[in-house]
Amino acid sequence: YLDPLTARHLLDCLENFTEKKPLFALLQMISHTLEMRPLLNIKVKDQDEIQDQLNKHCDDLLKPEPSAYDLEYDYFLSSIKTTLFFDEWIQEKDEEYLLEKYDIRPGEIHVKLDIAEWLLYASEEFSKITNNNHAQKEIHKLRLRLQYGVKEELLTLLKLKGIGRVRARKLYTNGIKDLGAIKTADLTTLT
Repeated sequence: YLDPLTARHLLDCLENFTEKKPLFALLQMISHTLEMRPLLNIKVKDQDEIQDQLNKHCDDLLKPEPSAYDLEYDYFLSSIKTTLFFDEWIQEKDEEYLLEKYDIRPGEIHVKLDIAEWLLYASEEFSKITNNNHAQKEIHKLRLRLQYGVKEELLTLLKLKGIGRVRARKLYTNGIKDLGAIKTADLTTLT
């Protein structure tokens, strides 16, 4: 089930999602929901980096940044850190790196990814209802990227059974970038 406040939040954000907005906007949209709590904590050593990233992505947000004096401002900053974690995951960072940088353990990673999948599914359904085809297409790609933790370039390779994050990257770095290349490659190259 989806909290009514979350549903309203998702609808409002999707209304502001345009072709100019990056995926960071969608990741922040789902990170700033009640279902995603507890969010990643901001430690003293993280504050400068989080603030820098917020300044960098300020124009990408689908809802305006709240006032620094707002009671929810710390929660908002934590949603930015959670967004950065998701962004690093889809940039193919491994669990060890995420543990070191964000202090999030593998079990917690998978719980967050499950919640993100559910929220993105709901967002995709909302975009269908509101006829926002661009948002629907981008959300669908983002769901796949979050599921596998990959960059967009690997999505075509992931359609094959038995190909996951690591094998897809190995194929891609060895020049096999799509399904046609797999069909034409000889067995020794694939091995």
